[in-house]
Amino acid sequence: MSTPMVIADKVGKRFGHTEILKEVDLTVRRGEVTCLLGPSGSGKSTFLRCVNHLERIDSGRLRVGGELVGYRQEGTVLHELNEKDIARQRSRIGMVFQRFNLFPHFTALQNITEAPRRVLNESKEEADDRARELLTRVGLSGREHHYPAQLSGGQQQRVAIARALAMRPELMLFDEPTSALDPELVGEVLSVMRDLADTGMTMIVVTHEMGFAGEVADQIAFLDGGRVIEHGSPDAVLGNPSHERTRAFLSKVL
Repeated sequence: MSTPMVIADKVGKRFGHTEILKEVDLTVRRGEVTCLLGPSGSGKSTFLRCVNHLERIDSGRLRVGGELVGYRQEGTVLHELNEKDIARQRSRIGMVFQRFNLFPHFTALQNITEAPRRVLNESKEEADDRARELLTRVGLSGREHHYPAQLSGGQQQRVAIARALAMRPELMLFDEPTSALDPELVGEVLSVMRDLADTGMTMIVVTHEMGFAGEVADQIAFLDGGRVIEHGSPDAVLGNPSHERTRAFLSKVL
């Protein structure tokens, strides 16, 4: 348990000739909340997708729970894992996207129980009971038979969070989870995320919600041009940034 949950060591990622991530170093300890801040195109979402191997890294090493993500190493050579082993790794990591990505023809309960039944081989009764507990946890008790079209955007995002938690993840990734919501619905999603942080869930959150980052994060990493250019406590990064680029960004969003 002393091993950090996430270790990124000089992680690089390219799309064609464009470098998206440039030697990113970041350590996330178990039970910590890490917020990734920065302008659009700085590499925040790409880094998050690399953590669960939705994107392959091109250089460096990325470990979750002490295990290389997406690869096994023989000597100095990396070999990509097969789909079964990649799926096993991903099952330990929950991810919540900007868009809710719920199955429109499934109820809230069915959206939550589908993966535990198929991947974890849970019984219908076990999966249903767990789903109802999670819906209560995210403030949606009594909505288990509602379809996504019958729920607000904030409610759909809370179902998406419950769906991720149903897999009993060790790590939760949030990619701007409130950016697609109307302003009045943002608070209900952030409240669920605060509750998760209070229970000790390890979280990496890409966000533009500076108040949330300042209140909940244990550490903040500011990215620009594919690099982590500033990293530290919320008080340090938000209250007394040392890098001119960080100061310029914060002056526009705070």
